[in-house]
Amino acid sequence: MADNKKNMKQTESDYVVETLVKKGQRTIQDISLIEGIYKDFVLMKSGYLVSILQVSGINLDLLAEYEQNRLFEDYGSFLMSQVDDQLQMVSMTVPVDFRSYDLAWKKRYLKELEDKERNKNDYKRKLIASYIDHFQGIRMNDEMSTKQHFIVVREKMKKRTFQDLERAEVILTKKVQEITASLRATFETYDITVNTLFEREILTLLYRYFDFEMSKLYQ
Repeated sequence: MADNKKNMKQTESDYVVETLVKKGQRTIQDISLIEGIYKDFVLMKSGYLVSILQVSGINLDLLAEYEQNRLFEDYGSFLMSQVDDQLQMVSMTVPVDFRSYDLAWKKRYLKELEDKERNKNDYKRKLIASYIDHFQGIRMNDEMSTKQHFIVVREKMKKRTFQDLERAEVILTKKVQEITASLRATFETYDITVNTLFEREILTLLYRYFDFEMSKLYQ
């Protein structure tokens, strides 16, 4: 009876894997649309070279109704100006990254320990330690989150050659620069920031989409 339950459990957990094997697809890389990372770009199996821009958000709650309407009009104008590039807009909610803030408090605590002989203020050290514990708790429990916004820009490679890859890189780099300039010009009154993701940032973003729960451990 126990063997039957074990076999049933194995069959359920291995169903997806067995299905992929039957189709000749054995790994995540086999079923992924991504070929790999080239410099600060994503190379797709479909022959596209992709660059990703991160754009800061705008708090609509702080705007009056007429300001919101004007913002939507500006956004519509921007999309119309980029219609030929087929831009993809992506937004995702992520935990707030407290690493640098938390690290600063830890450094301050260590400094207080070094000055323990000269400064015997135990209450101050305990207060700093409580701050560290508080923010670590927020980070581990995902009590604070923020929304990140991305624009995906792509350029089609005509041939699967290194020469055409370099050609696509040059065109895509120029396209990204133009889109960045257009975004800043369109939304200059809202003080937005536009950053092109580097290789490590792209890998982190892809990891979040692939396994969000595990990615939180490496924030």
